[in-house]
Amino acid sequence: MTPLAFNPVLPAGNQPQVLTRRNGKFYLHLAEKNAEKVEITIEDQTIRLQKVEEELFEAELPFQEGIYYVQILVDGQEQLSPYLPIGYGYSRPYNYFDLEGPGTAFCALENVPHGVIRSEIFFSSVTGEWERCMVYTPPGYEAHPEMQYPVLYLQHGHGENEIGWTAAGRANLILDNLLAEGKAVPFVIVMNNGMVQRKDPAAPEGHVVDHLLFEAMLLRDVIPFVEQRYRAGGDKSRRGIAGLSMGSMQASMLACRHPEMFSEVGIFSGFLHDWISGGELDASHHAPSRNEHLEVLRQGEAFRRQFHIFFRGIGDQDPFLRYFLEDDQLLEQCGVETERKIYPGTHDWNVWRRCFLDFAQEIFRL
Repeated sequence: MTPLAFNPVLPAGNQPQVLTRRNGKFYLHLAEKNAEKVEITIEDQTIRLQKVEEELFEAELPFQEGIYYVQILVDGQEQLSPYLPIGYGYSRPYNYFDLEGPGTAFCALENVPHGVIRSEIFFSSVTGEWERCMVYTPPGYEAHPEMQYPVLYLQHGHGENEIGWTAAGRANLILDNLLAEGKAVPFVIVMNNGMVQRKDPAAPEGHVVDHLLFEAMLLRDVIPFVEQRYRAGGDKSRRGIAGLSMGSMQASMLACRHPEMFSEVGIFSGFLHDWISGGELDASHHAPSRNEHLEVLRQGEAFRRQFHIFFRGIGDQDPFLRYFLEDDQLLEQCGVETERKIYPGTHDWNVWRRCFLDFAQEIFRL
């Protein structure tokens, strides 16, 4: 599935089948007229496609299942293929592969009851502009108007937006499948754009991203809007916060500063510390964070007891693993125990899907 079309995009008559499978391996085919060199970049690996016919280039993919962003380069120029799924990553539209196999069965589209994903527009008092969030309601939400549901505020990472957890993360399908198997408690999911923009007349586009504004927007705008409009949340015991990468930092800051608001906390491929502020990813040029929100960890188990679940997970090949291990040391020094899982993989959706799979089975079981 892609966010642009539910069904796969069918190539025009003069175009090759983009993906084929031979002898258990996937192959990519691209037709590029007058091209000398065609390459794809997947994470840090560049693969050159071989010319197999006039204008037709082919390469064997280095994986057999899972989701991967891919950058197509034709004679050194970036291209976006209309025949591959198009998502949003690196702050731009991006092609990706999403190949199903035995290891992705937990997030496959199955013949089970499905929840509903709604696109909601709200006015933000923090940005002074209209914003959007995506809201998933579980199967049976409409049929049971007497029920009040827990709600998870679930955040993406840097360079992504509010569609990430459904278009790439398949959080809705993961939860649908878990609910059908009786492995999770039904809950609502709210997904916001954490790359919050503020007006800046000095910026070329008149706006600049400020990741630190998300906390205020969630508390002042999103939670009141969602919890008045939906039968969701209402108190700490029915409210959770989680995120991946940058979103994990936002979740950490919210949980530490407002433990009275959330009972479930999920840190996926991520960090307790704010290491974006003052760094190269900080478009608003904040001063380096003093991480004052982490002082509450000094309360030790008194802090930990404020939450039902405090979950941390990361891939064993994640380039940011050292930050996660530094957080391990801090938590140990403070005497704070968390649930901790290391997954095979790197800093990508294959790991984040599994983080959500495990986290979703444990939360709101009060």
